[in-house]
Amino acid sequence: MKRANAIFKLRYIISPILFFTCCFGIYKNCAAQHSVPVIRATRTDAIITDGKNVKVQWKIDPNLKPDIYYVNVPSKRSKVTLQTNEEKISFITKPDKGYDFVVLLNKQDSCHIRISSVLPPSPLVLDYGNTFPKKIPFKLIGSRIYFTGRLNCKAVNIQFDLGAGTSVVSKLASDRLDLEFSKSTVVSNTSGIHKERTSTSNVLDIDGLCWSGIEVTEVGNMQSYEDMIIGNTLFRDKIIEIDYEKMELTVHDQLPHKAKPYSGQPVYYEQDRPKFKANFMHNDKRYSGWFLFDTGRDGTMLIGEDITGQGNNWKEFKEIMIANGRKVIRLDAVIAKTKIRDIITNAADPAIPQGRPSLFGNQILNHFNVILDNKDGWIYLKPNSRATVPYSDYKSFLQQAGPEK
Repeated sequence: MKRANAIFKLRYIISPILFFTCCFGIYKNCAAQHSVPVIRATRTDAIITDGKNVKVQWKIDPNLKPDIYYVNVPSKRSKVTLQTNEEKISFITKPDKGYDFVVLLNKQDSCHIRISSVLPPSPLVLDYGNTFPKKIPFKLIGSRIYFTGRLNCKAVNIQFDLGAGTSVVSKLASDRLDLEFSKSTVVSNTSGIHKERTSTSNVLDIDGLCWSGIEVTEVGNMQSYEDMIIGNTLFRDKIIEIDYEKMELTVHDQLPHKAKPYSGQPVYYEQDRPKFKANFMHNDKRYSGWFLFDTGRDGTMLIGEDITGQGNNWKEFKEIMIANGRKVIRLDAVIAKTKIRDIITNAADPAIPQGRPSLFGNQILNHFNVILDNKDGWIYLKPNSRATVPYSDYKSFLQQAGPEK
């Protein structure tokens, strides 16, 4: 009996200990699950790298809780790294996930940052009662693509510009469209950097595709026959196909089978604007760079400071002439394994930075049928029957400017 009582007392003593140990273990496990990584910094400037190609200058701000970086192609896994002047942290992201951490600035300010693998929030809502794919006819004016549509039930002529980071309307059309402007937006375009009026909560209809929540900013550098410019922002969760032979843009939910024989390569995005890699040859030397896929550029291309500022590139480029501080140069380019010869283009002086990126314009791009897979961050290109359509080449330059000296 005494032995039984002793065992009972021992069990009575051990039970609370086990209970405490279990609770403590659960607490430690929960705390570990909710712990947030911390790295240090003594400066607010940082760098975010996203996959192999994206590199972003980032400002650490303790006032934002959290400050969110959106993964460039959120539907794919990516390695995202934030590097401060002291330490760095990396995450292997998965679609629809968020990753929180803290940057301790100067040992006192906690800067909460989230890496978010979703598309940024947007007021845009696409209403389309039928199933995809959806074909939209277009016409070319010069080398640019134009749709007809209705903005708030009023007819508009719309340029489709994959090089546009926001939707805009012409100052010549805004009165006729009876727009209400409620805020302003800083716009950088061919006219420089300006603060312009912005109208919110508009409705746009293009051949049965209807978007609500459209923001449009008023600009003054558009052609007289253009009422509106839209870009890839409206299609960021879709796959778009541009067929320059049929004069059709097709919106897909899934990658079409016809993409298989096309030449495919990755893209990344700046303000929803796709950039792709291409090579060019100049003065017997090969160069490579990332270029905006700029369907709104009625020209061949532009070599920006992002390329001319590398190494000795600016000095190595042999100009035919100087125009407005830029070198006019002659080159051959290779896009989707197709060589385009004797292109005449401008190269920007890196000593006079204007923030203009390297790009290919639609005089060159409309020689290819295009499938842009925004979901997967991939572009597919196939040469089309427009290969004989002229562009600004060396022969045409000589006819206009006279022979090279």
